[in-house]
Amino acid sequence: MALPGGVDMAAQKRSDEFEIFHAYLRQNGLKRTHQKDLILETFLQSEGHLSIEDLYSRVRRKDKKVGIVTVFRTLKSLTACGISREIHLGDGLTRFEHNYHHPHHHHIVCTECHKAIEFVAPELERVQREILDKYHFQPIHHHLQVYGVCEDCRLSRRSLDQGKYDSEKVFARDALVLSISMEKRGIELYRDGAARNRDQAGSEVFALIAEEASKHLAKLESELEDLLRREKGVGRAPAFLHFDSTALDRVLPDLRETEHNGELRLDPRSCLEVALRFEKGAADFFREYAAGFLETAGKQILIRFAEEEMRHCTSLTSRIEQLVGPVC
Repeated sequence: MALPGGVDMAAQKRSDEFEIFHAYLRQNGLKRTHQKDLILETFLQSEGHLSIEDLYSRVRRKDKKVGIVTVFRTLKSLTACGISREIHLGDGLTRFEHNYHHPHHHHIVCTECHKAIEFVAPELERVQREILDKYHFQPIHHHLQVYGVCEDCRLSRRSLDQGKYDSEKVFARDALVLSISMEKRGIELYRDGAARNRDQAGSEVFALIAEEASKHLAKLESELEDLLRREKGVGRAPAFLHFDSTALDRVLPDLRETEHNGELRLDPRSCLEVALRFEKGAADFFREYAAGFLETAGKQILIRFAEEEMRHCTSLTSRIEQLVGPVC
């Protein structure tokens, strides 16, 4: 996925990870070797939660001279410099997952089959921040794992989902889903306003804005389809980003507040002001939402959506000024 300006985020991140690893080796008086670079390269190409044996097996397919001790020590170095992090799934094995510029997340772990579902929930993070602030506590790191028995194991059925997913790509998918959900809410608002508005000119304004929003929605849906086509299996991954859908609803203006004697009569300016309030609210919501995440493709999607909403605000403001003069 490309960053604004055409820079490929995946290629840039890979370059950064190699630089971080090499700097760590220099700072700790350790030699840089072809084998260590191969182990890092193989780790970065692998998805899911890898044990030392998992990574050793994959590296050996490329170079049979690499020993398991070298893999173990290299993984420890990757963890020390922040490229990977250790996790435990209750089966006695230490596993490693991608950490650098991946969204901080938690795990739900099945104690029977040891399947792990990754998730991030901003509401959970918000509650945690409130508790830490209450006790004036400065966190260093945190990690939540919930252990239980998955539905497949409870029903003694074979799991249909055995895939290993890159959390960053799944996060990008869910960021697009979130953006699409917000855009659909806006279209519903404008279409409802167009259908109910007794002011003909105002109704036409709502219909026009709904048409513009539909074009933006089509672009977002096309981007999601392209991601799912390009990243095989990501579409089957469990939801990673869990958001409070009622928070999206709170951004929507309530047209009932503008009714008079049970009727909606909004002139073109009033319709534009309703749309401006929604678009600005959506932009603020996504900008604040994105601020809680590290630099990832998913975060860029959220930021880009906020920027597009702000550009729409500028367009709406211009239209209002054409009708009635400068907007304060």
